Amino acid sequence: MSATDTLHSGILGIPGTKLERGAARRRPQRAPSARKVAATALKPARSRARTTPKSASASQPLRTSQVLKDILAKNPGVSEFSIERIVNSIGDTSFGTSLMFFAIPEVVPIPIPGYSTVVVIPTAVISAQMAVGHKQIKLPRFILKKTVPRKALATAIHAILPLLEKAEKFAKPRWKWASTPLARRLLGLYIFILALSIAFPMPGFNMPQAISAFIIALGLVENDGVLIMAGVLGGLASLALLGGAVFGVFSFLNFGFGPW
Repeated sequence: MSATDTLHSGILGIPGTKLERGAARRRPQRAPSARKVAATALKPARSRARTTPKSASASQPLRTSQVLKDILAKNPGVSEFSIERIVNSIGDTSFGTSLMFFAIPEVVPIPIPGYSTVVVIPTAVISAQMAVGHKQIKLPRFILKKTVPRKALATAIHAILPLLEKAEKFAKPRWKWASTPLARRLLGLYIFILALSIAFPMPGFNMPQAISAFIIALGLVENDGVLIMAGVLGGLASLALLGGAVFGVFSFLNFGFGPW
């Protein structure tokens, strides 16, 4: 075969030539499947979802310290605060925050005129409603109409804020079994007992029960089982102390004045 024939056969694609073998190797590429196209399209969306912070999708609830500050800040022209206004400012579904608020007069070591008289009944009613599983706070009308002077309210809030803000830094969700719905109902009953003991006329023995109720309520707000159990144990100790004091008083009266 001449050189010319060889060239012609290569150009024409005669079998066995190098040109044809190269052409045979170059297969036409298949079009990508619909599944691959969809997976490729989803990759940027998944990447964006992973980089989106959780806080952007869910706003954090206000801390109790901020709720108390807002009672005063959002009512600048109010000189007398009704209990109804205060409960509405806190939120009528916020059992824990409301219990903390009504415990303040017994927790802070300063007298607050016009405020301490509205402690026991609201605490007892709210805790009882919590114990029976109510979702909304409903106080008696005569309690809702009671008022607290702005100065007394500001004194109470500013007195508790430093302690509360420190406690909030320590608090965090843990021991979640202590704040389940059933546990909350049992704690409502327990706080109800503490509220009744606060009403007992024993000067100097009311603060421990109020502090215990305050700590339990803070634990409920923060879903912190450690705080809840600390409050429960403190309450047991305070009730034992009160019981011992009552027994001592009756023993003294029985010894001094004979059997009743």
